[in-house]
Amino acid sequence: MSLRPSLDDGTLPGALEGIRVVEFAQAMAMPICGVLLADMGAEVIKVEPREGDAFRKTQVEIIPGESKGFTVLNRGKRSLCVDIGSAAARPIIERLVAQADVVLISLKPSDLPRYGLTYEELSAIRPELIFLENVPLGQEGPFGQDGGYDVVVQGISGSGSITARSNGDAPLNIRPAYIDMGTGFLSALGVVTALRHRDKTGEGQRVQTSLLSTGLTLANQLVSWFAATDPPLEEAFDADLAEAQARGAGYEEQRGVWEKHFMRGAYGNIYFRHYRTKDGFISIGCLSTTLNARFRQVTGVVDPRFEADFDLSTTEGYDRVTAMIGQAEAILSERTTKEWITAFQAGGVPCGPFNFPPLIDSTPTLARSPGTKSVTS
Repeated sequence: MSLRPSLDDGTLPGALEGIRVVEFAQAMAMPICGVLLADMGAEVIKVEPREGDAFRKTQVEIIPGESKGFTVLNRGKRSLCVDIGSAAARPIIERLVAQADVVLISLKPSDLPRYGLTYEELSAIRPELIFLENVPLGQEGPFGQDGGYDVVVQGISGSGSITARSNGDAPLNIRPAYIDMGTGFLSALGVVTALRHRDKTGEGQRVQTSLLSTGLTLANQLVSWFAATDPPLEEAFDADLAEAQARGAGYEEQRGVWEKHFMRGAYGNIYFRHYRTKDGFISIGCLSTTLNARFRQVTGVVDPRFEADFDLSTTEGYDRVTAMIGQAEAILSERTTKEWITAFQAGGVPCGPFNFPPLIDSTPTLARSPGTKSVTS
């Protein structure tokens, strides 16, 4: 017997049942935060401009006034159209805030005083309020206080140079908008943490997130700088990049300069990548020596780097790794995706088909044999 109360349909209430959230935001980062809070049981009221959230019409509409993107980012919410710049709207905003536990704000920081939506003004109405503000590019620095979008932060944070394919001579914007989405996830965590703090102390608080900090977080060690090891690498990279830029090198060549200096250990990574097969593509993920060995056992690929005297820094070593990459690609191209998945699953190698959305009946039907090994070890 459950000790928690059930809803009328027999389901258990969410962890945020009874929490009211007011969302002043458009596009993606804060709306996905609102979706997550709604999924946890909160009542989310989305405040839209009179013409509606821009996402309603900037993507392909599935019904008049509502696009697929808008629907995905705003399901489970209630909506209210208010011209927040109008004096007549102020009593409505104050009443919403007075009854709210959380306010989500995603406006350019310099616009908040104009709309009367600063933390100081709203917390004066509701001292226990959790005020979460997304400051896209942070409070300080050359772009501090500016507005920002996912594509801009892909460029500023350096994450775009890691993930972007080329579009002629320029990097191509990566979709889905992973920095927007990641900021929404981190913002939801910030709200839940602040609510926990309020449960313990009775205090509301101001919480800030930013697209830029999310971009740096997602890029992890690839954009980290260590004084003990990186200055010589950075000096050599800066010189090579300046030379490439001076002669007008394209994006792929400039990205190659970065990889040469900072991703040397990644060359020859046959264990964690996508491959062309006889009839499509397959994705392989092996991040341990045990899984590496299983991949070699299933495919028959010979990796010279496991030899005691191997040295990648030599021309011979580099050429042998290059030959190994070609061998792996040639072997994987000899069989169909379904055949390789069957073989890899039997050998305990983490894998899956490389699909193109929509994912409707696109995954090969596979029968796992009783002797299949775990792919998590």
